[in-house]
Order: sequence, then structure tokens, then C-alpha cells
Amino acid sequence: MSENAFVVGAYASLPQSREEQEKYYELWRETKWVNGLEIPYPGNLRDDADWLLPQLSPTWTSNTITAIPGTMQNVGRDPHFGLASPDPDGREAALAFTEEIRVRVQQWAETASRPVIRYVQLHSAPTNLADPCTFARSFEALQKRDWCGAELVIEHCDAPREGRKPEKGFLEIADEVAVASQTGVGLHLNWGRSCLEERRVDAVLEHIEAAGEAGVLRGLLFSGAGPEATQYGYEWIDGHLPHQADEPSSLLTDEQIRLCVKAAHSYGVEYLGAKICVPKEASLEQRFGMIKRIYDAAN
Repeated sequence: MSENAFVVGAYASLPQSREEQEKYYELWRETKWVNGLEIPYPGNLRDDADWLLPQLSPTWTSNTITAIPGTMQNVGRDPHFGLASPDPDGREAALAFTEEIRVRVQQWAETASRPVIRYVQLHSAPTNLADPCTFARSFEALQKRDWCGAELVIEHCDAPREGRKPEKGFLEIADEVAVASQTGVGLHLNWGRSCLEERRVDAVLEHIEAAGEAGVLRGLLFSGAGPEATQYGYEWIDGHLPHQADEPSSLLTDEQIRLCVKAAHSYGVEYLGAKICVPKEASLEQRFGMIKRIYDAAN
């Protein structure tokens, strides 16, 4: 992993006003240990791309796009939507959605006269119906397209578990590792999503080891999760809880971060990062400080 490959999902902690948002992005551009942002699609990437592009530092080389917001919006409208859908129409709709992302990646590269996006995180939707063979076929099709230097990665989300409603309900980690190995793409992990899947912190290390042993681990972002309802939502929500020091019910601690970073480094992880929600009334400095707390533990 390069020395500064730390990615911040700043959109999860973004203030409300455009003026404050610009100041917040400026804070990150001035931060020496950040090497990219995680950018949600659609979000500003679709609706306000001309404003968003200048918010990124031209020196950052690890910017990522996550397709999870649009993926879940589409699954909400059509339960058969997804790159891993056994339903042909649902799969085609997901491929078309992913093509929208590719076009944005291309447009930014052309505007900036350089590659802007390094990784594109894609997901094994639909909920409770995902098929690994179909997922692999989708990646084989997507890899034939020009991504302007961006690498496709699978972001693991929670898989279904008997007796409970899933947050995402996508493929098992073993299936996604197998698809990544088969197609030559990487795997991206989010601490909170792996933790809430099994409702125990040890699951995160198990997922790191599964991806690492297969040689497909690319990134690890830290979001918290926990068993209690908080200002961020109900218990075990995929809500990007902060560090335990900032939200006592969160299971994300310095010790857990250090254990996972050590394991991820041993498998050659390419980037680390953090994505957390913050209190609505938090100042820019407080938002920044809550993410830096995770960075400090990771280092």
C-alpha cells in the first residue's frame, strides 16, 4: 500500500449548505494524509459533476466511486435489479446503470486530461436473489468497456441470515471472493458491513483473511456498527457509525482498527479509509476530527 493511500467517504459526513460543503472539501484537499475520496453514485457525480470535480485535489490518485446508493434505490423500485440478478431484465437494467457510471468516469478523465477515478465499487444485488455465476458474467461484460484507468472492485455487503431482515442481503463473502478470483477484479471491504453481517467483530478479520488468501483484497474502509439504536438509526443499521469514542455503542475501536489494518497490510491492501456519519450539528472541525481519529488508529 502506498504511504498516503487513505480514502475518505466525506459524503457521509457532509454539512448541509453548499458554502460549508466547499469549506469541508477544502479541509480534505489540504490534508497531507488523504489520497482520495469515496464518491457516491448518483449523488453530485450525476447531478452536479461540474461542481464536484474541482473539489477533488489533482494530486489524489485513489478516488473511488461507490454504486451502493443507486443500487439500493433501484432495488427498492425493482427487487430483481442487480448485476447478480438471475432475471435477465433486472441484470440488463443494472448493466445500463453501471454504464452511466463508466460514462461519468470517462467524462471526468476527458475534462481533467488525466484519470480521476482509481476504483469503482460494484455490488452483488439483488437482495436475497443474487447468483454468483450471473455476477461473474456481468463483470466479464463490464471489463470489455473502457474505464479510463479505473479498476472494478466488488464491495462486500451483508449476506442474508435466517431469522432477520438483511440490510443489503447480497452474496456471501466466499462467493464474491470466487467471482473476484475468476474475473480478475478486486474486493473492497467495509468494517461495519462485515461486522453487522455476523453481528460480531471477528467477522471482519475473517473477511480480510478470505480476500487476502485469495489475493483479491484491494481496500478496507472503516465504518462502525453496533447493537443499539442511536441518533444514526436502529440497532445493527448499515449507518456508518463513528468510532466508539464518538458513539459509545459502536463496536469500532482503536484495537479493532489496528488488528484489521495489520492483517490487511499483510495481504498487500492497496488503500485504507474511513466513512462515518456525524451529528447534524457538528462543526467542520468536529467532522474532520472524528475521521482523523480513525486515521490515527490505523497508523
